Amino acid sequence: MPERRTRTRNRHGLGLAYPLMLLLLALYLIPMLYILLVSLTPVGEPTTGIPSRLEFGNYGRALAASDFGLFFLNSTIVTLVSALSQIVLSCMAGYALAKSGLRESNTILMLLIGLLVLPPEIIMIPLFVMITRVPLLGGNDIFGAGGIGMLDSYAALFLPHMASALAIFLMRQFYADLPDEIGQAARVDGAGEFRIFAGVYTPLTLPAVAVVTVLAFQSAWNDFLWPLIVVRSNEMRTLQLGLTVFYQENSTQWNLLMAVVLLMSLPVALIFLFGQRYFTSGITAGSVK
Repeated sequence: MPERRTRTRNRHGLGLAYPLMLLLLALYLIPMLYILLVSLTPVGEPTTGIPSRLEFGNYGRALAASDFGLFFLNSTIVTLVSALSQIVLSCMAGYALAKSGLRESNTILMLLIGLLVLPPEIIMIPLFVMITRVPLLGGNDIFGAGGIGMLDSYAALFLPHMASALAIFLMRQFYADLPDEIGQAARVDGAGEFRIFAGVYTPLTLPAVAVVTVLAFQSAWNDFLWPLIVVRSNEMRTLQLGLTVFYQENSTQWNLLMAVVLLMSLPVALIFLFGQRYFTSGITAGSVK
């Protein structure tokens, strides 16, 4: 009887979960469907209803409206550098916090958790000052004055994305769950610390690396506010800044804007689909003991 009651409760729970999941799916799909319809609306027609015909030429006109090839290249460079550096640095920092045995590891971990609650807007002014005061760059003297520093450069765009407190925390938790006996056995065989980190432990953390990759890629690819602050020239614009070409003083070309928005969302969707298996297992790894 208790087992039957448990199965009954489980069926009732699933019966409530499915409608909730369908509701959440609808909340996501309805805006995406609206964006798709607007992107296919012919020029001159209102974007508040069903278009009279589907105008696929909007995508070509949108890409030809400005230097989107250059913007795509800039976004790709910044995103790849940011994601790769964040993966490497978060793995190294996470391993050090989890396996080094330092007494300060817990203190550093608490500081990382504290950083997670800070909104990124708080640190933008200090970051901007640091970027503009780099000595001997951008016309600056040895004291970091007189010029623009690293403004309007690739370095200014990807430096804030090179490290993430959340990524370090995730990697630290994953490394901490791996048995210490693995490293001890490798040391007995004569392996050095870097060999243990790179060749023994890190291959076991692929699910966590997938999570960090998706989060880092999405954060750098979708960033708008920081490029808006540090970019001065059209040649250094990213895709997010490129969207402003569709905004006019008295009107906005919504159909062309939505066409580019859909195209911009494809890389993030693809990287998630390719890493979905690892991403899902990485998210749920800490929930099963």
